[in-house]
Amino acid sequence: MNFRTLILLPPLVAMVSPLTAQTKSPEKTFGDPSVKETILEETREFYGKETAKAFLLTDDDVFEVNGSNTTEIEGSLVGANFVRIVASVSTKRGKYGVEYYLRDGRLVFVYETFEYFAKSAPAGAWENFRHIAAWERRSYFRTGVVAYSAAIGKGAPEPGGDGGKMQEQARRAGRLLANRPQVPVTPRQ
Repeated sequence: MNFRTLILLPPLVAMVSPLTAQTKSPEKTFGDPSVKETILEETREFYGKETAKAFLLTDDDVFEVNGSNTTEIEGSLVGANFVRIVASVSTKRGKYGVEYYLRDGRLVFVYETFEYFAKSAPAGAWENFRHIAAWERRSYFRTGVVAYSAAIGKGAPEPGGDGGKMQEQARRAGRLLANRPQVPVTPRQ
């Protein structure tokens, strides 16, 4: 291999690597991506402002995840309103995680992921930042419907789908947490 080839090799690898990673599991999208930044700004307003949290651990299948064993839910409140609900569900195949962001009781953003156990991961599965076989979906809501959504990984739900189901699951989790004791939190300054 000559010197010229050695010099050109790193930039070539840098250009080709993202392309080969994208062909392994391309991101699928739905809707108008211009709404994404506005909605993310809304969700950032809640960080550090929680006044209380509520917690629940149950063996009920709250989120209708096939084969669920245990569900853990944590809700963050600002005043009397839930602004963020985070849940994880353990299953025989791995772990489902979901985050719901709410503003004035309405759903504005949902992040979902499923991390597979190594023995149950689909062949050629996409890996998340933790190098675990997984799928992810992000859904951004406007006026009660999914305005933009992106999904990646084998087994990921279709982007833009299940908006009504996500709304109902967030409401169900909120109702369950509303019956739990609130643990006060000192907001960060």
